[in-house]
Amino acid sequence: MQEKIAIDVVLLLPEKINNICKECNKGSDKKDFVSFEDGYNPHITLGMGSLLLENVNDFKKELGSLLESFEMPEITLTSLGSSKYSHFSLEVSEYLQNLHNTVFDLITKHNAGTVTSENFFEMSESSSLVDWVNNFEENSAYSNYHPHITLGIGITEIPLGFPIVFKPVAVGFFHLGIHGTCKKLLSKYDLK
Repeated sequence: MQEKIAIDVVLLLPEKINNICKECNKGSDKKDFVSFEDGYNPHITLGMGSLLLENVNDFKKELGSLLESFEMPEITLTSLGSSKYSHFSLEVSEYLQNLHNTVFDLITKHNAGTVTSENFFEMSESSSLVDWVNNFEENSAYSNYHPHITLGIGITEIPLGFPIVFKPVAVGFFHLGIHGTCKKLLSKYDLK
């Protein structure tokens, strides 16, 4: 049986936005979510999926080649939202949608099939994340792409006004971790 991993390709945030996310995360319930002070990266997911370990280097090269034709999109945070997790909601510009579509096409091309908890970098014993990744294409990709920045649990207010506009600093390719977090960086790509 070939080994595979759960992956996340994401937009990484500038220091100012990272600091806002870290400050918000301080008030989060740490029993059911991570601390951004422990090396986890606030981010905007472009796509999740599975990848055979033997294909990681090919994926890195193809992702790098695809990203050469993209500039970093401007992101507009529009509100503080809450579902299972507290998060920043954001506008999906045509440019961001196209970037997602291109990245997710590559993830789909290399799809290694269904993931289990063993395919994640870190995983709690019971997690809905396995189902989230396995159903990402159907529920969260292409016309169902609704990106956000997860902050934690129980965050109900922040001392900032919306909209908040910024440009991410890079695209990161991660071995996906607990609660859909990004800690184990496999590759990083700076865009124009």
